[in-house]
Amino acid sequence: MMLRKGDYMTSIFEQGFEHSEKLFEVSIDEFADKGYDKASINTILKLAGMSKGQFYYHFKNKEALYFALIDNLIMKKQIFLGSHMNPEDFNKDIFTIFETQIRLGMRFGKEYPIIFKFSECFIREKGKPIYKKAMAKYNFENNDQIIQLIDRAYNRGEFREELPREFIIKTVGFMFNKIPEMATVDDVTDYEEYLMHLIDFMRKGLGRNSDK
Repeated sequence: MMLRKGDYMTSIFEQGFEHSEKLFEVSIDEFADKGYDKASINTILKLAGMSKGQFYYHFKNKEALYFALIDNLIMKKQIFLGSHMNPEDFNKDIFTIFETQIRLGMRFGKEYPIIFKFSECFIREKGKPIYKKAMAKYNFENNDQIIQLIDRAYNRGEFREELPREFIIKTVGFMFNKIPEMATVDDVTDYEEYLMHLIDFMRKGLGRNSDK
């Protein structure tokens, strides 16, 4: 179950168009410093040395740029997890795999501060339209990699036998989706504790041996 190149989501920034690297950097700074609503495309383009024509050739609007940034950050995290998880990690139960991925995700953020910078910016958007759109777009219930892990665990008998597969997929996805609302934190690093509590809750509530 090691991630392969074909398993990674793609990002428009992968195309390597002119000024793409600089655009990526200054966009994150602008959104992080000012928030989505006040972030200025004109400021971003000026700092990136990019014309409006170039920008609108690749992006429909500010929202498209914002989601492209998220896509690229998710892709980078997928690659990081794929290169740091060992094959034997996937021989463990699904809950232990989730814990390993969470710890590696936090390590990823620490090694790439720009990730934490944007993540903290995203947290501050909670309750706003762009946040709701993002949460609808990046829905864990439709995450292929999580579904693959659940299917594997389901076939191995790691879940309570009376629980249907679809129920497990929807429940796990729903709980992961709701963590940003449940965790009343401003620092991204504090999410690790909440996520570990969530995995423990899943293990005891969904796991087959939860009563032992």
